[in-house]
Amino acid sequence: MCAMLLCASIAGCLGGEDEEENSSVIDLVVYYETTSGTIEEVLQNNQQVSETGVDVAFDFSYTKSSAGQIETYYFIPGDGSSTIENTADSGEITYTYLTHGLFDAAIGAIDDQGNENYENITIRIDKQITWSDDNTAQPASMNIETTPDCDCETPNQIRIDSTVTNNPNFGGVLGQSITVTWRLLNSTDVIAAESPPEQIGDGQDANWLHNQNFIEAGTWELEVDVSAEGDGNEQVNVDHLVSIVYVEDESAPNPMAAAPADE
Repeated sequence: MCAMLLCASIAGCLGGEDEEENSSVIDLVVYYETTSGTIEEVLQNNQQVSETGVDVAFDFSYTKSSAGQIETYYFIPGDGSSTIENTADSGEITYTYLTHGLFDAAIGAIDDQGNENYENITIRIDKQITWSDDNTAQPASMNIETTPDCDCETPNQIRIDSTVTNNPNFGGVLGQSITVTWRLLNSTDVIAAESPPEQIGDGQDANWLHNQNFIEAGTWELEVDVSAEGDGNEQVNVDHLVSIVYVEDESAPNPMAAAPADE
């Protein structure tokens, strides 16, 4: 797929024997510290508070051509974004992934004679979502989007670490216990997993840990069903930590070797 992307995005893409000849002209040496990472998103009361992407950086400064001068370095992210190009003067490309997936990417260089060499690499980007709904008797559902932003396999797992806290002394009501049930629905609204009902005393909390396999693309939902004794108005805090995780099939990093220490 990267070869097709490359031809569509970079002028002068060659094939067959010509490509092999050009590849031998350019010595493509690229250093990169990481090929994986985790996007971190924070949602409070279903409103996004923050999102931190994953930065990947590529150092092309050691790439040379025996037929001319290196003119352009490039990086194809594989997430549908345009090819990132830098002139040879900069020597480095940095890109920030903001969507999860197992991306078929490519790095390459072109010299001033039109010769080109590139390398396909795989980038794995997981996602972790911190989600909370505070002081509520009817917790909202959390949507979990499992569709990757690439032509690739769906996530390997959804990992859930959820805590429900029965708020004490809310509105002057003391000692009410609640019963809570967690429920994970797949993209077709079928229950994929459900916890046993758990009773939580006033001021206490309960936790549900679950790893869901066999993930299909689409929007999943994490529900928390709360029922209270007495007047039924007991307020709770709901805190979800949800991870969307892919198979660890990324390319190995290629860090620059540390300089030997002076003796």
